Amino acid sequence: MSLSANALRIGCVGLLVLAALYCLPGHPSAGNLVPLDEGLHVGLFLGVGLWFGLSAARDVRVFAALAAFAALLEVAQWMLGRFPHVEWADIVANEAGLAMAFVLLWWFKRRLPVARVRDERCDPPDHR
Repeated sequence: MSLSANALRIGCVGLLVLAALYCLPGHPSAGNLVPLDEGLHVGLFLGVGLWFGLSAARDVRVFAALAAFAALLEVAQWMLGRFPHVEWADIVANEAGLAMAFVLLWWFKRRLPVARVRDERCDPPDHR
């Protein structure tokens, strides 16, 4: 079993625990502190996106599944948690976090080969 397969399993279990906790009535939340709440959603799904993106080599299908999960989690909170409505701002914040993770991973992947080439040019050759 590879490291990335284990990381994907750990991530899936973490998402299931997150979903179970946040669908309970009266779940832990930032409450009426809207900027803090949205910031937490962005940060949480940025972390989720980075975890799965690094584990699954930034596969677009993984991010599509995470985007669906992020939206459906808010719908499940409304239906199971007896919230008065779907929090659309939370859905947007979740998706923004995932998009940020995708772009960061894309940028890092593009920059990494350039950084390696620069290091090889700057290091003096080993003449032993």
